Amino acid sequence: KAPGTWLCAYNARLLFIIPSFAKYFGFQIGFSLYLAGDYLKTDKNCKGKDYEERHMFKFLTVIKIIMYAMVFFKVFRETPLSFPVVLLALALVVSGFWRNYYGYQRPKVNFITLHLDLLLAFLFSLLSLKGVDKFFIVYMMEGIAALPKPYWIVYVILTLVGNLGSTALFDLRNMGQVQTPNIAEVLLLGLIFILVFSERMQREQRLAFEKLTEELRYVNLQLKESIAWSESLASEAERRRIAGEIHDSLGHNLTGLILTLEAGKRLMSRDAEAGKAYWDKALKVSRAAIDSVRELVSVMKEANSEFELISRLREMAQGVQDLTGLKIDLDVKSGDLGLSGKEQFNIYRVFQEALTNTLRHAHADHAHISLSGDNNLLYFSYTDNGCGTDQIKEGNGLRGMAERISDIGGTISFQSATGNGFKIEGCINRRG
Repeated sequence: KAPGTWLCAYNARLLFIIPSFAKYFGFQIGFSLYLAGDYLKTDKNCKGKDYEERHMFKFLTVIKIIMYAMVFFKVFRETPLSFPVVLLALALVVSGFWRNYYGYQRPKVNFITLHLDLLLAFLFSLLSLKGVDKFFIVYMMEGIAALPKPYWIVYVILTLVGNLGSTALFDLRNMGQVQTPNIAEVLLLGLIFILVFSERMQREQRLAFEKLTEELRYVNLQLKESIAWSESLASEAERRRIAGEIHDSLGHNLTGLILTLEAGKRLMSRDAEAGKAYWDKALKVSRAAIDSVRELVSVMKEANSEFELISRLREMAQGVQDLTGLKIDLDVKSGDLGLSGKEQFNIYRVFQEALTNTLRHAHADHAHISLSGDNNLLYFSYTDNGCGTDQIKEGNGLRGMAERISDIGGTISFQSATGNGFKIEGCINRRG
C-alpha cells in the first residue's frame, strides 16, 4: 500500500484501539469523539510524504497531551501536592514538548529527550503514583517513530522494562505482591507496537524507494548528458573526417583538373595537337575525382552497410520486454526484403522511437510491429494499446520519424484517439 493510504488506515485502527486505552482512565467517550473528528478531517488530505510525517508526529503529540492531562489530573486529585511531584511533572512536560518544538526533526534532541522522559517517568513512579506506567506506551510509540536504527530497538526494550518495573513497584508498595498483567493491556500494548512498527517499516521503505528514484533520475540525467555529449563529439568528428576526405582527395583532384584545363586552353590557341594531351590529362583527373567521390560515399555508408534489420528488431523487442514487461509482437513476412543498409537502419530507428514513445507516454502493456513487402513496395506499421490521445503533437520524435522515412523515399502517418492507443503506418516506394 501507498504510505498515505496506510496512514489513513493507521488512524482508523487507532480509532478503535485507543478508546479502550482511554477507558482505563474514564475518558472513552470524549477521546473517541476527538479521534473520530481528527480521523474524518485528515482522511480527506492523506497525501504527500511530508504531510504523512507531520501528521504522524502531530497525532502522537495529541495522544501525549491527552495522556499527560489524564494522568496529572488523577495524580493531583488523589495525591497531596508536593515540590517533587510538581517538579517532575513540569520536567516531563518540558522534555516532551522540547522535541515537539523542533517537529521531531533533530535526532540529537529526540534521543536526549526520549531517554530523559523514561528516567523522569520512572522517578515519577517511585512516588507510588498510579497510572504513570501508561506513559511508557506513549514513549514507545514515539521512540519507534522518531529514533534511527538500532537505537529504537533498545529504546523499546527500555520502555517495556520501565512499564513492567513501574507497575511492579506500585503493586508491591500498595498490595504487597506483583499482580498478573491485565490481558487486555498486554494485547493493547502488542497491537500498538505492531501498528507503529509497521508504519515505521512503511516509512523506511518509502524513503528507500524515494532515494533509489532520485538516484535513478540522477543517473538518467547523467546518461542523457553523456549521450548528448557523445553525439556532439561524434557529429563533430564525422564532419571533420568528411571535410578531411574532401580536402585530401576530391579537393586535390578538382584543383588539378582546373589547372590542367587552364593549361590546355592556353596551349590549344598555339598548338592544337599538343593541347590534346592536356585534354587527356583532364579526363584522367576527372575520372579520379569521380572515383574519390564514390570512395567517400562508400566510407560514409560503411556504418550501415552490414546492418541487419530483422535480427536487430528481435533483439530490441526482447530487450524491451525483459526490461519493462511490455509485450511486443514482431510480424515480419518471410523472405528477403532486399533492403539497403540505409533503409534498414532508418526503419529500425523509426520503430525504436515508436517504442520509446510508448514506454514514455502510452502506459501500454502490448505493442505490435509489422513489416512486409517486396522489391517494389515495403509496408510497415506499429500499434500499441496505450491510453492514446485526441491531439497528436508533432515533436522531435515524430518529426524525426517522418524525416527518416522521407529520406528513403517513403511516407508515414500517425493515428491516435483517447483510449485507442497509437498507430503508425508507412510505405516505402522502392521503384524510384
